[in-house]
Amino acid sequence: MNHLSMALKNLKNNFSFYALYLLSISFVITIFFAFTSFSMNKIMLEKISGDGRVETMCNTISIFLMAFVIFYMSYSNRFFLRRRTKELGIYALLGYRKSTILSLLTAENLLSCFGAFVIGILLGGLFHKGIVFGITKLLNLTVNNSEIPFFNLNALVKTACFVFAIIIILSLSNNRFLFKSSLMDLVRFEKSAEKQTKFHAVPSIIGFLFVILGYCIALDILQGEKSVWFSVGFYAVGMLTFTLILLGTVLFIASFLPYAVQTGKKNKKKFYTETRIITSPGFIYRMRSNSKTLIMLTLLSAATLTVSSIMALTLYYPIAAISRIAPSEIECRIEKESDLSAIMEIVNNYSSGDDITFLQTDIYKVTSTARQLPMEYSVGTSKGDADNEKILRNAGFECISYSDYTAILKAQGRQKALEQFTTLNNNECIFVRYQPASGKDEAGSTYPLLINNTEIPVTVTMTTLDNPISFANSVGTLIVSDSLYKMISEHAAPETKVLSINGNSITGNEDLFQALSVYLDKIPYLQGNSHRIHEVVSLNSSTFLLIGFLVVLFFIATGSILYFNNISAIADSKSDYDILTKMGYTNRKIKKIIRKQVITFFSIPFLFGLADCIFATLVYKTALMQNLLANSLVLYAPTILAIALTLIIYLIYYCMTVHTCCKMVLEK
Repeated sequence: MNHLSMALKNLKNNFSFYALYLLSISFVITIFFAFTSFSMNKIMLEKISGDGRVETMCNTISIFLMAFVIFYMSYSNRFFLRRRTKELGIYALLGYRKSTILSLLTAENLLSCFGAFVIGILLGGLFHKGIVFGITKLLNLTVNNSEIPFFNLNALVKTACFVFAIIIILSLSNNRFLFKSSLMDLVRFEKSAEKQTKFHAVPSIIGFLFVILGYCIALDILQGEKSVWFSVGFYAVGMLTFTLILLGTVLFIASFLPYAVQTGKKNKKKFYTETRIITSPGFIYRMRSNSKTLIMLTLLSAATLTVSSIMALTLYYPIAAISRIAPSEIECRIEKESDLSAIMEIVNNYSSGDDITFLQTDIYKVTSTARQLPMEYSVGTSKGDADNEKILRNAGFECISYSDYTAILKAQGRQKALEQFTTLNNNECIFVRYQPASGKDEAGSTYPLLINNTEIPVTVTMTTLDNPISFANSVGTLIVSDSLYKMISEHAAPETKVLSINGNSITGNEDLFQALSVYLDKIPYLQGNSHRIHEVVSLNSSTFLLIGFLVVLFFIATGSILYFNNISAIADSKSDYDILTKMGYTNRKIKKIIRKQVITFFSIPFLFGLADCIFATLVYKTALMQNLLANSLVLYAPTILAIALTLIIYLIYYCMTVHTCCKMVLEK
């Protein structure tokens, strides 16, 4: 019998055991081939990348992708090699040379990788087509799908060469293992484990304190400018926090958890139960023998959760913030009288809807003699100073009337915002903040306005984040009463005239926006809600797509390694379960024990990864994202969704693992 036929027979006889391995590496190759096809799709790259940014990202992520695939397949190969060492030892006893055994293993890898390659190419081509279709629909691109082949020849060749290189790497790894191991090592290797780690009270306490200290430093960023993140420096404190949590996680898992269980054994009432007396010693043994694997899984889980959560938040938050950056569907400045009629004509040419509203708002700049004004009203550059930011504007307020304010909000469809306001009396006003809670609460404060050389004090009745005008045209708009606004307009000329255009019939009309942009000579004061959303999605979609490839691989690797590791542990202790059966343990109780053992090693990486993800996301949002929206749980909805998705994937792998383990132990 030649090596290929022996390898094929082994795979057939153990197909149920190899099924998930074949499936997982098929998915890995699917992701790799789809990514490679996309990175070599010149038609799509020309559409979404004009500056070579996407191509550079593809090259960078490709390196990480290949390294990760090699790591995952090497780990999987090592796992199956460990499960078969006794069988390989028997081959050696029967007179097979190590070179012959190596040829058999190489043939098995060749067949497995070939099968996974075929499946991966078929699914990868389909996945690539789906990505192209999704991006063209999302970004409204004009692409002839018939010009994009189902199988990109260059991507096919690159994937085939990469898979062949992996087979060579696995063969070299197997060669090193076989020729390093003696016959006795092969026979007894299945009972060996990772180098056992001893646990003591001191490193346990240090690990616990490191983790708590790292999380406390992360929370300190909520103090704002008083935080050590600002006083010491973001990079230095960030590296310190990362180091503390990393070392703390290693010591916590390797020492604190088993130490806590070992200490808990002193409580005899809780320890001596029909399940805990089995699961606790098993947990301690696995912590001793597999602590390195569990630490690696925890860090991998933390990376998966953090990257996916931050990616979701980074995509969602800028889109949510556009409701403040550009609240109207279209907004621009009126520089001359003819602009208004010309703009209305352009809008009517692109839309005939009767729901379109045109609201012109005259903004008056009023100087204030107050010693100190809120940040929004005291900083910035003078009008038209885009090229010379050293000229600071005069401290004062950009005022609009309460009637104009409510009319714009109504046109924008912001009915909930209108409900919180009441009509202003003569000398009352409303502050529009740039950022939430930027300094003290101004409600109740009084500021003097200089109108016709006369100081008129106005009292702030409330502050709000519901700005009616885009930040490009007015930052920190002050809403004054209609009577006071009339007085201002009688003694001054408008600083700026802003036209707000709203209506469902023009929502998402990119052609209309581009036509207005051409007419207005592409001035930066032309803003649009749908246009900004389209711009954000266009700029970031390719980035998140490429990072998404890595996240999917993280999911596959983490779940599969947990699956293989738990199966290995249960298989090693199968004789112990046979003894439990003879002692009178029912199948139901044995399943309960298996579920508890498996859930422990699924929950530790997930819960630690979840904690790291929460604090990392908190630091990222607070320090690296501009805060324009009020703090609300809704802002974290994408992060919660990413965590929920990860939990579902973990539960699927958990159910598969429990099913396989129970079948392995209870089958006769």
